[in-house]
Amino acid sequence: MTTPSAHFLSLLAPKLREWPNRTIFRPYLESSQTWGSISFHDADRHISQSAQHWKEALSSLGLAPQDVVGLWLTGSKYEDLINILGVSAASFIPQLFSVTYSNAGMVQDLLSASGAKALVLDTAFSSFSEGSALPTLPSPVFSDFEVGTLTLSDLVLAYIEQNDTAVIFHSSGTTSGSPKLIRTTHGWISTYMKFKYSLCQGDLKGHNVTNNIGSLAHVGSMTTFLAASFRGFCTAQSPAMGMSTEELMNMVKSCGLNRMAVYATFLSTYIRAAQQDEKVLSALQAFRQIVHTGVALNPEDEEWAHLNHIPMTTLYATSETASMMTTVLGIGPDDRLLRLLPGVSARFNRYRLPDDTEDTSSELWEMVLPPDAPDSPHPSLFSADGLYHTKDLFEEVKPGLYRFRGRQGDMLKTVHGFCDTKAVEDNVRTTCGDLVHEVVVVGTNCRRILLFVEVDTTSEENGHLATEIIRRIRPFNERLFHHERIADPRQIRTFPPGTLPRTKEKGNIRRNATELLFAQEIADMNKLLDG
Repeated sequence: MTTPSAHFLSLLAPKLREWPNRTIFRPYLESSQTWGSISFHDADRHISQSAQHWKEALSSLGLAPQDVVGLWLTGSKYEDLINILGVSAASFIPQLFSVTYSNAGMVQDLLSASGAKALVLDTAFSSFSEGSALPTLPSPVFSDFEVGTLTLSDLVLAYIEQNDTAVIFHSSGTTSGSPKLIRTTHGWISTYMKFKYSLCQGDLKGHNVTNNIGSLAHVGSMTTFLAASFRGFCTAQSPAMGMSTEELMNMVKSCGLNRMAVYATFLSTYIRAAQQDEKVLSALQAFRQIVHTGVALNPEDEEWAHLNHIPMTTLYATSETASMMTTVLGIGPDDRLLRLLPGVSARFNRYRLPDDTEDTSSELWEMVLPPDAPDSPHPSLFSADGLYHTKDLFEEVKPGLYRFRGRQGDMLKTVHGFCDTKAVEDNVRTTCGDLVHEVVVVGTNCRRILLFVEVDTTSEENGHLATEIIRRIRPFNERLFHHERIADPRQIRTFPPGTLPRTKEKGNIRRNATELLFAQEIADMNKLLDG
């Protein structure tokens, strides 16, 4: 039996009316480096008017409810949020793209894969309308229509099931040159709003102000905005994903920021600043909660922060599953271990290590999810065995308490997303087989990937070789995200044949062992590239 309440916006609508005078969003105004203020009541009317606009505009093109609509947006505007939610409230399925996408061919392929029927373009991407195979419409700003008095509660949301597709996102890395579609269901988003939001430890009294962690057109910021709003929190827009310490301090002062979600690499920057500046330390200590995610926090920075009473927690989440595990606020060693969030449906399956694995000191477990739980990923993402495999491995330190131990397979985690190392390595082998003996991609938890190659050339020739490798792989690079590309000769390091560590049985280069053996070289290369 269908029901209108299965739409995830049916959870948000009453909250918009419950706290009309609270601030829901603080858009960053880059020209003045200040923040505006949007109330819950304002957002309620904006979403309603946007829904009416899109229902009329898309229906006039012949689109039917539950058709997919691509939205290629900057992800940096409040209007982006409103247009995404408006398209959804108008009964369509938004498929989201941001400035991360620079290849129109890739966008067209992804729209074709989803069966999209129209494409909405921000003015920044309006030039792509000429070659589009779909009808295109401009993304409106508020001056394009008069905001009326109707609210989201006045609209009749589409009659849908909780397993129906709500929004289509994409993976943060490519597989064989293309991101994969990440369809999310109404039930998936609703469970995130209800019990998977991770920024709600510590003092909850009074005003809670948090931030967005990245593009508003990406899964992380989109869902956390919804969950924060569901709790009556305000979301202040970060000036940049990796905002400076000065920008963070300005945000604390101007917006009252007291809860922060941040990637670990950028948190390390703030911790090191706090070691030199008492004002920064005091600001970090005053947060109700700081959640770091993405990659592991530098152990020295983590220890210093805990000793200096900075209220940090670690979050394990993926684009496909959303938040799954967290540490808890506290100073005890067990507080720093991951545990499942209450209500999640995940379980752990014993992971059988490959026969030629040399480190067998710990028993590892893979997190998997069943197909029939409300918080499970979309059915299209499940394997033939009926489970969703995260491919993330954990060590159970104590019953119910875990430590993340890395990923299985060839996907490497960087600061900005995943990289399909096998695809990159295979392309180098194919295009540069006459130049290199063997290759391996490294750079776990770094801002960019690096390429280690075994070659016969002398050191004097290595600079020319790196340039030639980049020239040959350039066509492949064009379909990759920036963090997946080898585009600078300084990203390539050459070695004599047989230098890099290998497995005993098959003789394959061991990526983890290479990163450990050459940790200092990797750090030095990244420092030079950051220059």
